[in-house]
Amino acid sequence: MRAIVLVGGEGTRLRPLTWRTPKALVPVLNRPLLDHLLLHLRDHGVSQVTLALTKRNEAIRAAFGDGARLGLAVDYAYEDTPLGSGGAIASIATGWTETFLVCNGDIITGLDVTAMLQSHRERGAELSISLHEVDDPSPFGVVDLAPDGRIRRFVEKPKREEAPSHLINAGTWIFEPHLLAEMDPTAFNRVEDTLFPRLAQAGRPIFGFHRPSYWADVGNAPALLRVNLEMVAGALPARLPSPAPVDAVLVAPDTMIAPNARVAGPAVVGSACRIEGGAEVRDSVLWD
Repeated sequence: MRAIVLVGGEGTRLRPLTWRTPKALVPVLNRPLLDHLLLHLRDHGVSQVTLALTKRNEAIRAAFGDGARLGLAVDYAYEDTPLGSGGAIASIATGWTETFLVCNGDIITGLDVTAMLQSHRERGAELSISLHEVDDPSPFGVVDLAPDGRIRRFVEKPKREEAPSHLINAGTWIFEPHLLAEMDPTAFNRVEDTLFPRLAQAGRPIFGFHRPSYWADVGNAPALLRVNLEMVAGALPARLPSPAPVDAVLVAPDTMIAPNARVAGPAVVGSACRIEGGAEVRDSVLWD
C-alpha cells in the first residue's frame, strides 16, 4: 500500500525547539518523531511513502534518505507554493489508481491501520477517517457520527458544550483514487475544510473508524514532553527500543552519569550528555 505523509508544517508551535531542528526530527525516545509513524505504517503493510514538504529540507532528506533504514521506499514531493493538505495530496497522487493512505506527520499512534483498511473495504467507503476520543474536543475538528459509522458532518473547534461528540479527526485517512478528480492540485486548499465536509453534506459513503488506541498530536513543547514520558513508561510498547527502558528511564549509551547523580523515571536522556554529581533528572527529556 502507498501512503502520503504530510510533513510540510514549519513547527511554529514547537519553537524554540524547531528553530534549527525540523519538527519531523524532534526526538521521541531518542529517535526522530517521524520514525515512529513510518515504522508503524510499515508494520501495517505500507511499502511506499511520499513525504510531502513545502520546501526542500536537507536535514529531513539526510535522516530518511530512500527509506532503506526503516525498510520502506521513501520519496519526496516539494512545493514551490504551499498547497495545503488538499493541493498536496492531489498533486502527488495524480494518476494513482489504487486505494491509498494519508497521514499527518506530527502524530504518534497505535491505530490498527490493517483493521481500518478492512473496515473501509467492507463498508464500500470512498473515504475513511480515523477518530480518537478526547475529553475536550474544542481544539479539534469534531465529527457527528451516525449509528452505522457514517460521518454526517464536521464541526471545527466547537465550544466544548456544543460539540456533537468527543470524537475528533485523528489525522489518518484512507482515500479511494476516484476522489482525486474532485480535488484541486493547483491552488491552496485543505481537505478538512473542503472535500471532507462536501462529501459528508452530500451523504456520500464517508466513514469514521474508531478503535481505542494510543494517539498523540505532537504540536507543541508540552505535548512533546508528555509523549516522551508516556512512551518511555510503555504507552506504546511496539515503539520501545531494545533493550527496553528500565523503570521508565531511557539513557543513550554514550551519556556520562556521575555516581552520585540520579536519573528517575520517567525520563529520556539523549546522546553525549553529562549529568554531574548531585544532579537529579526526572520527568524530563534531555536532547543529544
